[in-house]
Amino acid sequence: MATVRFSKELIDQILANAKAKMQPAVDKALQERPDPAWGQKIYDTLFSDVLPTLRQLPDGWLKTVKEIKIEKVGSVRCDMTFSFNGPTPWPLEFKETALAKKESYWGDQITLKDDLVWSEFHAEVVAQNQKLTAAKARQNEFVASVRAVVNAYTTLAPALKAWPPLWDLIPEATKDKHREIKERVKGEVSLNVDLDKLTAMSTMARLGI
Repeated sequence: MATVRFSKELIDQILANAKAKMQPAVDKALQERPDPAWGQKIYDTLFSDVLPTLRQLPDGWLKTVKEIKIEKVGSVRCDMTFSFNGPTPWPLEFKETALAKKESYWGDQITLKDDLVWSEFHAEVVAQNQKLTAAKARQNEFVASVRAVVNAYTTLAPALKAWPPLWDLIPEATKDKHREIKERVKGEVSLNVDLDKLTAMSTMARLGI
């Protein structure tokens, strides 16, 4: 009777499923962005000295934009875009100030300089970056641990015996094939992986934690 062996294709599918299993936590971290209202707050702070004049000009006299793109705040990577409620006046040429500078010639991305006026926004960006970094680190750790499990065996049955939650990461076609066979497991394999931790990570991902 045939034995299900760990081919490169099967391993790649399992690892892709392992990454996908942890992706919701990464997506959640990406969605937990600073308050959308920050776009208008930043705009009002940057152009506080000219806002009264801008409001007196009729529509069509100035270039307008629908969003503000923040590349960095201080030395912290931001890469966030905040939408305005409607078309908003924007300089034809963004002049560097004590609070901000244009990041590139071709786009409207700006960097907010290291200033106390941005301290609250800076703190929110740092917190979001930390959540995202932690989620990606857990994802990488989970994938690496699953890789260690499948690389420790040449066939599927003993790997499943060592770590049963592997079953959730196996393609359906492989599951069907596995159900048709019975394999005698020979010997013990030493795994340099905390299987209890790996199981806990898998369970937490399934529960969306």
